[in-house]
This record gives sequence, structure tokens and C-alpha cells, in this order.
Amino acid sequence: MAYIDMELNVKNMSAPQPMVQTMRAMDKLAVGQILKVTTTEPRSVHNFEAMCFQLGHKLMEIIDWDGEYTFLLQKA
Repeated sequence: MAYIDMELNVKNMSAPQPMVQTMRAMDKLAVGQILKVTTTEPRSVHNFEAMCFQLGHKLMEIIDWDGEYTFLLQKA
């Protein structure tokens, strides 16, 4: 597993809060650092894929554990 530089728990937040909080956290990271995000928002899978595509971040891993989603994002 990759070294995690920052963790963000946005469980039980409805859209768009998980994405808003993630974008704020990504702004604090340096290029190459890794953010771990945990959410229960099912639309987050699509939203995080789209964000990474648009902004060039790397979506390293998606884990779906019975409705709890964990993402590892590497800042571009």
C-alpha cells in the first residue's frame, strides 16, 4: 500500500460536500502526495473519476466495502 499523506473522512455527507471537502484537501497537498478519502456517498465513484480525469490527478485505488467507499488519490 502507498504512503498516505492525508486522510479525509466525509462519511454521511451528502453531495456535493464530499467533493468540495476533497478539493480543499487536494489544494493543501504537494504534487505526488496521496490523499485517502472515505465516504458513503454512492455518486462519489463517478465524481472522483471525473475529477481525476479533468484535473489530471491519479485515482490509485477505489475500495467499495458494503457501501463505504475509500479512494486513494495522488495529486498531479
